[in-house]
Amino acid sequence: MTDNNVKILILNLPGLVLKAGSRWYNTTKTENASLRYYPYPWFMGYATSLLKSKGFKTKLIDACAMGWSEKQTLDFIKEYCPTHIVSEPTWVSIDEDKKLLEKIDSNIVKIAVGNYATNYPVECLEKIKVDLVVAGEYEFPLLEYFNDTKKLPKNFVSKNKKEFQMPELVTDLDKSPFPDRDDTPQRFYNEPSCYGRNIVMNSSRGCRLRCSYCNVENMYGKHAFRVRSAKNVVDEIEELQKRFDFDEIYFDDDNMVASKEHVDGICKEIIKRGVKVNFLCMADGLVDDETLGLLAKAGCKTYKFGLEHLDAEVLRAIPKPLKRERSLEIIKKTQKLGMMSYVNLIVGLPESTWEKDLQMLKDVYKARPDLIQIAIATPYPGTIFYKKAQEQGWLLDDDIRKFDVTGGSAVSYPNYSSEKITEMFHLGWRMWYKHVLTSQPKTLWFFFTSEVRRNGFFSTIGKAFSYFIKMFR
Repeated sequence: MTDNNVKILILNLPGLVLKAGSRWYNTTKTENASLRYYPYPWFMGYATSLLKSKGFKTKLIDACAMGWSEKQTLDFIKEYCPTHIVSEPTWVSIDEDKKLLEKIDSNIVKIAVGNYATNYPVECLEKIKVDLVVAGEYEFPLLEYFNDTKKLPKNFVSKNKKEFQMPELVTDLDKSPFPDRDDTPQRFYNEPSCYGRNIVMNSSRGCRLRCSYCNVENMYGKHAFRVRSAKNVVDEIEELQKRFDFDEIYFDDDNMVASKEHVDGICKEIIKRGVKVNFLCMADGLVDDETLGLLAKAGCKTYKFGLEHLDAEVLRAIPKPLKRERSLEIIKKTQKLGMMSYVNLIVGLPESTWEKDLQMLKDVYKARPDLIQIAIATPYPGTIFYKKAQEQGWLLDDDIRKFDVTGGSAVSYPNYSSEKITEMFHLGWRMWYKHVLTSQPKTLWFFFTSEVRRNGFFSTIGKAFSYFIKMFR
């Protein structure tokens, strides 16, 4: 029996830190970032739709994506008058999140969820001053709690209940209704590497790989990969096509190709139904040629994968069972199939050096991927990389809030200093800009036409001018 007195606000907190939905807690340098992109808050979206489907008064507000100030957020809360607020404070925004939550009426039950809440639930409870903390995936545990607020589920932590257990993982993801799209600003969930106006989807959770730097697994409590059925996924595609006007879908999975049966099944279902859709998928470098061919036939326009590095010693240290030759071959193979190739690269990984990172960048650029992303290896709390960095003395500071993931390296090795890693990061981007300007203008044309499609010609001209100035510098 639904409690009609319960009124739930699921709130992605405001600020310059990308919170719910982001695998990496990136921060923007200014409030007027040139690229308005935010990840869709998956767990929040699914929790909202699940609670709504069970009759609970629930609203999802993405104050981060909306660019709301603290005042705008507090004014909305006062107007909406929720009995409960579910939010995701992070390591890198503790002070700001605490400040806002403390200003909320104390009669409202404040519940913390997410990565920080999962890894350090008691610390989160005490530092953020919330009423309840939920460890792990929280959609169904929240439903359990709201069905009987007098009894806390086993993965809940409170002032009087410090002991907890991780929840059982839902193995059948089809049990969840499609994520909420009514309360969220769809126009801001635009993946830059997708063409034009795009919309995000998720077909699975987890990955077949166990990279030491990845913090995704922390939310699940164990290594696990779960999928939605092909029918369920394509049903959502067709529903989205009826409801929204978009150019491409971005499958923002942890790794969409982690199961060949899963990804091949989705492609075959799309082909069988005759669904005309363009999409981009987040994937890996272990994919086989048959799957790549099916992806291209089903409508995949960009194959995005974690190449990370080419050096064998670096790959073993991560560890990631990729092969240099195959990673470079995938770039060529996708392009022959009519897809664009998008590679994620990381500098400053364990066992890397200035020379190894530089050679990796040169070899990747020589293979001519269409799009790239370069990141600095960052040891997030709860990951194997973080624990090893502590043990080996690589960390510059144990406090995650001092990790500047957008501007510098958080680790320093005996033969590869933080300053040199940061220098390599910027050098890598300069090399890419030069490569694009001199050898690969089609990449510039893709971004220009995509931005025109999203925001119109005149709005794009100003951004394009700023981008060219940045590149020439």
